[in-house]
Order: sequence, then structure tokens, then C-alpha cells
Amino acid sequence: MNEKDVKGMRAGSSQAHGRIEWPGACFWGGDALVRAIRAAGPRLRKPLVVTDAGVWTALGPFVEAALTDVRGLQWQVYGGVVSNPSLAQVRDALRAGRESGSESLIAVGGGSVMDVAKVTLACMASGLEVEALQTLEGQAWLEAAATPDDPLFLAVPTTSGTGSESSSAALIQGDDGRKRLFRSTRTRPALVALQPELTLGLPFGPTAQGGFDAVLHALGAWVNTDPCPVGKAMALQALRLCMKALPAVLAAPASLQARADMQMGAYMAGVAIGMNKVDAVHAMCTPLESRVHMAHAEVLGPVFSVVSRYTAETAARPYAEAARALGVADTGDERRDALALIGAVEEQATRARISLRFPDLCLSPEDAESLAVQARQSASMPLNPRALAHEEIKSLYLQMAA
Repeated sequence: MNEKDVKGMRAGSSQAHGRIEWPGACFWGGDALVRAIRAAGPRLRKPLVVTDAGVWTALGPFVEAALTDVRGLQWQVYGGVVSNPSLAQVRDALRAGRESGSESLIAVGGGSVMDVAKVTLACMASGLEVEALQTLEGQAWLEAAATPDDPLFLAVPTTSGTGSESSSAALIQGDDGRKRLFRSTRTRPALVALQPELTLGLPFGPTAQGGFDAVLHALGAWVNTDPCPVGKAMALQALRLCMKALPAVLAAPASLQARADMQMGAYMAGVAIGMNKVDAVHAMCTPLESRVHMAHAEVLGPVFSVVSRYTAETAARPYAEAARALGVADTGDERRDALALIGAVEEQATRARISLRFPDLCLSPEDAESLAVQARQSASMPLNPRALAHEEIKSLYLQMAA
């Protein structure tokens, strides 16, 4: 990106824009980043910028131009985040932050960057090493209420998918290869800048896969049994936005409106899962990702197809309600309408070039047993609209490998 591109992006404020006050403060639309930095005020002190190499090469000049507007501000950049990040990246980012004396944090990138930043922030604020976050002392810090002394965290998403910029959870691969969930409202960004121009250069694959993940976040938060009405309202609106925005952005990648809708849909889905969690689809997806070398959305596709169709056999109502709310189907038959919605989501996967089958997955009964044990540890599994017993979960895993 050259200087002319940077100036053009900073001038692009004629689009619709605004501010959402909760959770945290989310600035959306033109000049969102500049407005978020101004809102940070004196709490933005010696920030550590967490990002990945590709994002920083493309967007670093734009971000640094915005930071330069703050007189005397100095920042440190850690650009070592990779897809499916591990604790190694958290340790490296934490080391960079401590060595530079960072007192706040800015995450610029996709879900992997956001997740590394969240866990890094927890360590910076608590003074603990990452391993200690899973001890009683670490859990006590994560579960406590935020304090005014907690470092400021500004999230600048450059993808539209995980909603990590608005959720309280972070998923990091442990040293044993298994994904670890870190959840805390203290590490949810206090400021978010949703500037759709920052996603314009995103290739087809990440755009499609992120959008499909956002669809399933919204749907999972809607169909599950958590009764929180605000989360349900967020989930349904997020699902409505994502189901329209995903095909629109894939058909017209340069459409700023489609990018903006996709970005807001992913953000709202993140808020929804922060309040309501999701369902068995994501609960069963996470353990499987440790066994297959595929992108998150590529694992989600087959898991969704098997699990949602099995769930809808006896718990069709929430799927049917979504189908009717979105205008997908309204036959009066709950199961038929539910299957229509599931089919519409599967069409989104196909449009995103995500297969609904695992071509090479081989699982033994012992493998399925291990995966089921892990899936049952997810806080979302008990919220699935159809309660799944241990043997059912094992059977579903084996069906995915058939």
C-alpha cells in the first residue's frame, strides 16, 4: 500500500458510520479507526500492536498513519501471528510487550490475531505467564470483573468471520496440539474499529470461510437453549445480515456495502455467542481440528451438515423459526421448514467452496471415543437443542468419516 492509498482510505468517510456503545465502544464505517483512536484518549499508552506479517505489509502504513496523529505516541509491533495460533505466539507477543514496556494493546488482523492478543493481554494485566492462566489463580483473574487499571484493548478486524473482536473467548492451540479456550470479559476489546475498507483486499478463500463461520456462529447462538433474549435478538439479526451479505460479497468483492454488512454481521454474531454461546456444531468441530489440517470453516461444513440434520429430527423448532423469520420457508411443517433452513446454509457452504464431506477422514471407534470426551467438555454442548448422549456424539463423528 502506497502513500496515496493510505490517504484515500483516510478520506473515505462519506459512507454511513456510527458508534455502538455496548459491549465496549464499537466505531463502524468511514474513519472508524481514527475515531476509535481519538476515543481512546490518554489510555492509549505505548501500545503493543499484535498482527500478522501479511496484514501488516498491506495495512501497516494505514494503521501507523492513524497512530501518528497522536502526539508523542510510541508503539511496538509484533507481527508473528499465524493461522491456528499456538501458545508459542502468545509467549513471543508477551515477551515483545514486556520488553518494550507496553501499557495498552492494539490487534490488527483476523480471528487468530484477536485470540493471541486477548491471551497476551490477560498475561500483561495479571502478571502471570500463559501456563498460569489455567491454574486457580489464573481462572480467578479471568473470571473477575474488569478494572480501570486493565490495559486498553483496541481491536481492528481485517476479516469478517470469527467475531473475536466482540466476543469474550479466545481459542489457542496448546503445547499438546489441542485447542484451549480462554474466556474473560476482561479481555474483550474495549474499543473496536469496523472499517470495511480494511477487508477489501481479502482474497476469496478467507472472505468465504470467515463469512461461513459467522453464519454458523449466529445460527448456533439462535438455535441453542440459552434463554438470554438480548443474545437471541443479536443472533437472529446477525444471521439475517450474514445470510444476505455472504453471497453478496462473494459475487461483488469490491462492494463496500457488502463488506460493511458482512463485517457488522460477524461483529453481532460475536456479541451473540459471547452472551449465549453456540451449539454442538462448534463443540464437536474444535476437537476435530486437532486431527485434520484444514481451515476452521472447512471443518465446520461437514460437521454442520451431519449434526444439524440429526438435531432437527427431534428439535426442529428453532431452525424452523429462523427459516420463517428470514423468509426461507413457511410451510407450517416445522421439520420441513427446518430442513429448508439447513439446506440454505449448506448452499452458502457450496457457494463458499466449502465441502460438506470429509474426503479423507478416517476415524476408529477409539478415535471417536476420544473426540466425544473432548466435545462434551465444551460449555456449548449441553445447550444443543437436541440433547446428545455420549454414544450419539461418537456415532455422529463416525458418520462424518463414513
